[in-house]
Amino acid sequence: MTNTVVIGAGVVGTTTAYYLAREGLQVTVVDAAAGPGLETSFANGGLVTPSTAFPWSSPGTLKLMLSYMGRDDAPLLLRRMDIPKLGLWGLRFALNCRPAKYRESARLLSNFARESLEELEGLLSQSNVDYSLSRGGLIQVYRDKSGVQSRDLYAQFLERMGIESTMLDSDGIVELEPSLRPIAPSIRAGLLLPNDAWGNARQFSTAIDAAGRSLGVTYRYGVKANGLRRSGGSVEGVETSEGFLPASRVVLCGGPLTPALLASLGISVPICPVKGYSISLGKSEIGFLPNHPIVDDHAHLGITPLGDQLRIAGTVEFAGFDRTIRPSRIDNLKRAVLNLFPEMKLPDDVSPWAGLRPMTPDGLPVIDATGVEGLYINSGHGALGWTLACASARLISALITGREVSGNSPFRLNRSYW
Repeated sequence: MTNTVVIGAGVVGTTTAYYLAREGLQVTVVDAAAGPGLETSFANGGLVTPSTAFPWSSPGTLKLMLSYMGRDDAPLLLRRMDIPKLGLWGLRFALNCRPAKYRESARLLSNFARESLEELEGLLSQSNVDYSLSRGGLIQVYRDKSGVQSRDLYAQFLERMGIESTMLDSDGIVELEPSLRPIAPSIRAGLLLPNDAWGNARQFSTAIDAAGRSLGVTYRYGVKANGLRRSGGSVEGVETSEGFLPASRVVLCGGPLTPALLASLGISVPICPVKGYSISLGKSEIGFLPNHPIVDDHAHLGITPLGDQLRIAGTVEFAGFDRTIRPSRIDNLKRAVLNLFPEMKLPDDVSPWAGLRPMTPDGLPVIDATGVEGLYINSGHGALGWTLACASARLISALITGREVSGNSPFRLNRSYW
C-alpha cells in the first residue's frame, strides 16, 4: 500500500513531500499538471518576504475595494456580480479587516515567515536541494504626495512587529538601485527591507522535486485527484483519473481545489481562489535588470529580477475559478512597470500569466490534521506559498510523525475565522 499521498505539486506540495520523505515515509505526489510548480507557483512574484508577510484583510482593504468597484484598472478588483459568490467567506474576510484582528494575524504570519526563511536557508546550506536563493533586501518606493507619512507609519508598524527596515530618501534609493534614477524626482520616500530574499518558485519546485526523487518520492503527474475515500473514521485513499490510489495518509496541498476534495467527506475549510497576474520580460530584450526587488506602494506592484527575467506581479481579482487572462489587467502591469522605468521598451511578448491563490479569510494557512484519521491539510497560503513553504512543510511533517499536536496552533483547521 502506498503509505502517504500528497495531493498537489506546487511549491508547498513538493516541499511537503520532501520533508515527509526525509522522515523515512514512503511518499507519492499526485498532480493533474505535467510537472512541478505549474499552477499558482509557476509565475508568481518570486518574493520570499517575511517583512511583508501580512494578510490582505487589512483595515483599509474594504474602503479600497469599494472605491475601485467596477474599474478594470484597479489593483484590487471585485465586481458587483461576484459579491454574492463570496458568501460566508466574504463576510469573514470583512470582519478580519478589524485593526486588532489584522495586527494579530500579521504578527503570526510575519513570525512564521521568518521561521520559514531560516528553514529554507538551512535546507539550501545542506546542499541537498540544488537551488540558489538571492539575498540583499527589498526596496519599497513611495511616490504619492503623502509618501513620507505613509513610509513613516509603515516603518513604525514594522518596528512593532520586530521587523528591521531602513528609511531612505530619493538619493538613498537611487544609490541602492541606479535603475530608478530616471524617476528620482518623483520618489518621495522609500524603505529598504534588508532581510528579504527572492527566487523563482517554479525552479525551486523543480529542484526539490529532484531532491525528493533521491529520497524515493514517486511523482504521478498528469493524474487528477477526483475525491477522497474513507473507511469508518480513517482515510483509505484517493480517487484519481487513473483509478483508486490506496493510502494510509493523505496530505492536501491542492491550493484552491482543497475545499472541493474535503467536501465529499463533510469537512469544510474556508479557502477561496483569488486571481493574481504577472508578466515576465527578458533581460536581453529590455537591456537591464534591477539589483533588488522593488515594490511600488501606489500601484501595489512587485518587480523581481529572476535569473535572466524581470517578473512584474500584482493585482488582486475576486473572480472565483475564472482563469481568464484579461487584457485590461495585463495592461495595468505594463503601465505600472513603465511608470517605474519610463525609458524601458516593452517587448511584444510579455508572457502574460494568471494564477489562483488559495486564500483564507484571515490570511493564515491551514496546516493541521482533520477529523478523519490520516487526513491532513497544508493549504490556504494565499500569495505567501513560496514564503511559507518550508515552515509549513516542517510543521505538517511534525504533526504527521507525532512530534507535535495541533493544540493551540494558529493554523489549526477548527480555529475561529472571525
